[in-house]
Amino acid sequence: MTRRLLARVLPALTLVATILPSAPASAARIKVLIVGDSVASVLRWAPESMVPLWKSNYDVTLETWGCQKLISVGCLGNGQKSAYDYIRKHRNDGLQYVMVATGYDDTGAEHVRFAIRKINRLVTSMGAKLVWLTYRVNGNVRVKNVAFNKVVWEESKSLGFEVFDWELIARRMKHWYAGDRVHFNRRGGRYFGNHIKKYLDQLTGVVPPTTLAPSTTTGARS
Repeated sequence: MTRRLLARVLPALTLVATILPSAPASAARIKVLIVGDSVASVLRWAPESMVPLWKSNYDVTLETWGCQKLISVGCLGNGQKSAYDYIRKHRNDGLQYVMVATGYDDTGAEHVRFAIRKINRLVTSMGAKLVWLTYRVNGNVRVKNVAFNKVVWEESKSLGFEVFDWELIARRMKHWYAGDRVHFNRRGGRYFGNHIKKYLDQLTGVVPPTTLAPSTTTGARS
């Protein structure tokens, strides 16, 4: 290319570069850990449940295993490790949110209270925010989960962690559940993942925080 041609082309390229906007920097991904027992394990065995989160800006790690308990040893396989153990496993991962959906295999409201306090101390020490899901009140866990949910709300007021009121969202959604009325079917799994994403959107300010339980207005059949 001749010097004369360069003298003509370079000013034009400079003008174009000045006019065109630069590409926006990609937003930092928000790191979320979800711990859960056989109820929340739908997020693993039905991958379609995770699609709303995969399409979002959340970097989600799943530790959802059947028989997982809050702070004590579970009954088999990966579920032998407690929710507390799995949170400790990821304590150096730079997590911003830890969501707890474990407890269906635990016994005793005061035990749950103790576990909440222990897990909250750990999550707080990591610089992350704790989010606790309320428990489905149905089937063979109806009575104990009423007591568990009462403890969750009491401790959230005292300790300041967030409560995702899943029981309120799913109370009338029988078609989301298997025959035991506690564990999800695939359809329920899809709604579960979608509502987790909606909740995180409000918690992180992606959408206006009209309420911290984004689907408390969900009353109609979805």
